[in-house]
Amino acid sequence: MTDPEVEAAAGHTAFSRIVVACERGSGLQTLARFAHLFAATGGTVRLVDIVCNPALLFPTLMLSYPDWCEAHRAMTHAALTMLKHASTELIAAGIRAETELIDAPALHVDAATMLGRAARCWHADLVAISSPPRRHHWACHFDPEEVAAATGCPVLYVPDARLAAGVPRRARVLIAVDGTEVSLRTLRAALPALSAAVALKVVYVIDGALHLRKWYPHDLFRHAGERALDRAAALLHECGIESETALVETEDELDDVPDALSREAKHWAADVIVLGLRSRPATVDSLPGRIASRALRDPPCALLVYPPAWVEAVLGRHPDSAAALAPAGPPPVFPPVFPPVFL
Repeated sequence: MTDPEVEAAAGHTAFSRIVVACERGSGLQTLARFAHLFAATGGTVRLVDIVCNPALLFPTLMLSYPDWCEAHRAMTHAALTMLKHASTELIAAGIRAETELIDAPALHVDAATMLGRAARCWHADLVAISSPPRRHHWACHFDPEEVAAATGCPVLYVPDARLAAGVPRRARVLIAVDGTEVSLRTLRAALPALSAAVALKVVYVIDGALHLRKWYPHDLFRHAGERALDRAAALLHECGIESETALVETEDELDDVPDALSREAKHWAADVIVLGLRSRPATVDSLPGRIASRALRDPPCALLVYPPAWVEAVLGRHPDSAAALAPAGPPPVFPPVFPPVFL
């Protein structure tokens, strides 16, 4: 099935306006090339860099260097030069690219809020970010959880280490589902950004963190997971897409869904993990969601997360696509107390 056919089956196009931002500007061009793999034909990439307050970078020099204006001008010039070089390289490679420089000292807000405002003002439908591990500190640090909560659109997060070896692959995509209609709608919304040449694997994680295995028969949870995977596979089959499925379980009381999902991604050598932003049920009301929040902290590969409001807005513009979401047959029957799964 060709990409246009996949897009037609999903009822909307892939991403067309992509904001790309890297902490410290490192790997900006590489991230832009990777994000463009998820773009529709003719999609535009907007390269964003944030100039932070130089006094925050060198607090020990406050007394010896009281005037930071020259340092700020130098940082602004370096950022503009980097953006111009990256955009020139992308345009030469056939990628439509724009640039934007955000002056953090003038706005007095955090990096996630600034990036979210820039994405909304430009009407972006995807924000791609990269950041070093949390132990690294930077004045304009991109916290993936905060960016996902601030942008209101899908976020593609790529760990900084994944960009070091060049443009990451997008050949193997792992999609997390939980059997709910929201999960199926997220799966439907994700299809246009996935090429027909991509190998897909749909997973369902049985979580034993609440000791539900002691209260209910284990077969009850397994049956619910199998039904969820069957519905997801049927949805993909209707679009002419074949996929693998896997039922994964947490190993012990200290294990959780994000860890199980990461293990499966490593075992299957996934290039991208796709999941929704909200956890089910709302046992922990965190932003952007208990499962997604944990998964965003230390993913083994690139992570593409979809907020439910964005999914509903996109599919709501295409009623025919939304009506075709659920395959024939009743929805799966879950236990009276739901195991904490993902979307």
